[in-house]
Amino acid sequence: MKQVAQILTVIALIILASGCTRQPDPVAITGELKQWHNVILTMEGPQASETDVNPNPFVDYQMDVVFMHESGEPTYVVPGYFAADGNAAETSAKAGNKWRVHFAPPKTGKWSYKVDFRKGNFAAIA
Repeated sequence: MKQVAQILTVIALIILASGCTRQPDPVAITGELKQWHNVILTMEGPQASETDVNPNPFVDYQMDVVFMHESGEPTYVVPGYFAADGNAAETSAKAGNKWRVHFAPPKTGKWSYKVDFRKGNFAAIA
């Protein structure tokens, strides 16, 4: 039972240097740390608005998070997204600096992650 309670232990945040616009502040981890449960990582990134044209937060930024199990298998690349103020469902915010990714670990054990955040013309769709 202890193992189930400690399914997801995030042990490292490594920012990939190439293409990063800045290093994010510490990551807020929320959700139930159990197998198959939604775990949410929220971090600060560039300030943006849904109506921005240049850069557009939906096409000119790309955030991918690589999740790796301690055994080396499996590894998943999960795309992140612009989350405005981090609470837009309640506040109706259209602007902010929160960026978010969701992960449901399919395997018990320790997981680590790397964040790759890129900015560029059409970076999210290139």
